[in-house]
Amino acid sequence: MKLNLHKPQTRYILILLLLVVVFLPVPFRHKAMTKLSITGLDGVEFKTDAYALTADHKLMVDKDLAERILNARIGWEKEAPLPKGVYYKDHVAVLMYHHLAETPLTLYPGVLPAAQFDEQMQLLKQEGFHVITMKQYREFMLDRAPVPDNAVLLTFDDGYESFYKLAFPILQKYGYTAVNFIIVSDVDHPSKHQVPKLTWEQMREMKRAGMGFYNHTYNLHYYAVVDAEGGTRPAASSLLYIHDENRNELNEEYYRRVTGDLAHAERRLKEELGNTDSAIAFPYGSYNDKLLEICDSLGIRLKFNIGLGLSSRTTLNAPRINEGNRTLPPALSIQQLKQFEPPMILTVNGKKVLLTGTPPELRNGKVMVPLDALCSELGVAMHYDRSSAVLKLTPTP
Repeated sequence: MKLNLHKPQTRYILILLLLVVVFLPVPFRHKAMTKLSITGLDGVEFKTDAYALTADHKLMVDKDLAERILNARIGWEKEAPLPKGVYYKDHVAVLMYHHLAETPLTLYPGVLPAAQFDEQMQLLKQEGFHVITMKQYREFMLDRAPVPDNAVLLTFDDGYESFYKLAFPILQKYGYTAVNFIIVSDVDHPSKHQVPKLTWEQMREMKRAGMGFYNHTYNLHYYAVVDAEGGTRPAASSLLYIHDENRNELNEEYYRRVTGDLAHAERRLKEELGNTDSAIAFPYGSYNDKLLEICDSLGIRLKFNIGLGLSSRTTLNAPRINEGNRTLPPALSIQQLKQFEPPMILTVNGKKVLLTGTPPELRNGKVMVPLDALCSELGVAMHYDRSSAVLKLTPTP
């Protein structure tokens, strides 16, 4: 009887598997083989498969093809040697700190002695670095505004009171500004059982002096359970485990939870500090595509993680360099900023292209370049229909 009961189910499963095997490859093959129909500036029409789409549907084409259809000379190469004293340009080194202390705390390397922070700030000025404001950084990232060579943005996380008592006087001493990413619930509901955090009044005073305060979530800065075994992950970037229902959050539940938290933090920062702009530092540097989408939906365009490297316009989710480690001597911490690999630059007819999206990349031995950036630089109108894979280029007046 059991065999007879399961035979229909077995046949049904086999039929489904057969349909998957037979039919699924067809659209994938078709999509992979779809050629791009191009009309270049010279009016010549042809088809090619030397193209690719980025995750946000931007068109990348083979560099040789781009030269042909744009009738331009395109380069992707290392920047020429910089003048003495210039370590990088058209980039920003975003430095990250957390908590300062008056005396070294041997058990906590992430707590920086105030004197060590003072020496770092002195060396930045002495070695030719230029600390910029958040306004300058925003205009650089979003509006193509220039920044000084060796530009530095100073950032702090978690909203510790030591930012007011120790960092703020040192920053004022050197004429610097910095931003602090606040866990907003810690300010609204301070606890006697944690390291003291900033108050709204302290932040208002420092904001009048040029400091900035931004989103580090309202109350998602913790590790939460994500599976039945009790494993934990950062709460802002993970589907949490629901014990009562023996399952993880659905995407819709995740979106609702995280959107509500970040929106509440944004609202409180605006109410208390009058913020008219937004930025976020992801707790523990952890993020995913859903979290990036949520931030964009709330108008939070500037994002910060904890990856290593210089910040450029090619990504609004910027890396930060951890300078808040007391085991790193100040001279060595500054020396690290001088030794970043010179970035590759995209040029068109010998002129540098200011990239604001995906940079060129190597795919299957070919250099793929972002066509929208090149067209913008050359004043070429780009008419692209993704659904029909048709591209037409025309000169603009």
